[in-house]
Amino acid sequence: MQKARIILKQKKHQIFPGMALAIFLLLFAASASGDLYDFYVDSASTQTNEDGTESCPFKTIGAAIRHIESESLEGKNIYTKKGTYNEQVELTNDTNLIGEDRHETIINGEGKDKGIYFHSTESRVQNLTVEKASVNLKVDKKSKVTVENCSIRESGGDGIEVDRSGYSKNYKFTLKDSSVKDSGERGMYIFKRKFEITGSEISGNGGEGIDLHTSARGTIKDNEIKNNEESGIEMIMGGANVSIRGNNISRNDTQGVTIQVYNSRQGKVKLTKNDIVNNSGYGIRYARYDHGKLKMKFQDFIKKCVKRKSNSIGGNSDGDYAYQ
Repeated sequence: MQKARIILKQKKHQIFPGMALAIFLLLFAASASGDLYDFYVDSASTQTNEDGTESCPFKTIGAAIRHIESESLEGKNIYTKKGTYNEQVELTNDTNLIGEDRHETIINGEGKDKGIYFHSTESRVQNLTVEKASVNLKVDKKSKVTVENCSIRESGGDGIEVDRSGYSKNYKFTLKDSSVKDSGERGMYIFKRKFEITGSEISGNGGEGIDLHTSARGTIKDNEIKNNEESGIEMIMGGANVSIRGNNISRNDTQGVTIQVYNSRQGKVKLTKNDIVNNSGYGIRYARYDHGKLKMKFQDFIKKCVKRKSNSIGGNSDGDYAYQ
């Protein structure tokens, strides 16, 4: 009998972990499906009662945000069904905005100053299109923003503007797996800030594809930056710490990359494994506007601040490099 009892204990011990895992997974799945979205928006809803549930959704994104603010809620997820939403959206309270379909969930900001304004918030925007506002995305200095799998297109001015802030990760701006196309002016204009731009297409914009102001710090990696009416990437050296890696920078109407120097303040720029080809100006132009402030030869200053490795640079109409 003693032996039998021992065997029974062993079998029970062997069965229990599998049962526990199954129960845990069931509970986790139920919890995840129930908590994934807090409020729903559907412009095509015919319900007269709007409470933000899936069966009685809000008809505008603004209505969902006003409800969140009125209840002093934080960190809520708004799920927006396919449709066109003709409104200016102001995200606050760490609210996340998720569209049903990147190409069919559309925020149309025509006639508005902004498509989405991020105001003192930590927010994520995903799976939608923002179009036709004066500035499609505006990020203020106190916001941390992630934009993922979105189409930003046809703004009157800049596609995306990111205000000056600090270098804390609490204010980081991230754009990934998205597109910024056909802006009236720059595709993106980023001031002093920590940032990351990856896996995206920046094309057809009326100014620079990406314009980095003084002291920007971050990564531009694995993007298509092409067919912009000015440089693919333009940046100011002073205080910069920027890695530009694995991008295709091509067919821009002036330079592939422009690095501007206004004073003797140094920076760090790494250009690694990029294809900088077939631009109408130079591949890389180092532009000097320091009015004699540098205390060394311009090319020596550039050599100290800019590191190039394993780039493919060729076919640029004015030449591959310029120091001007």
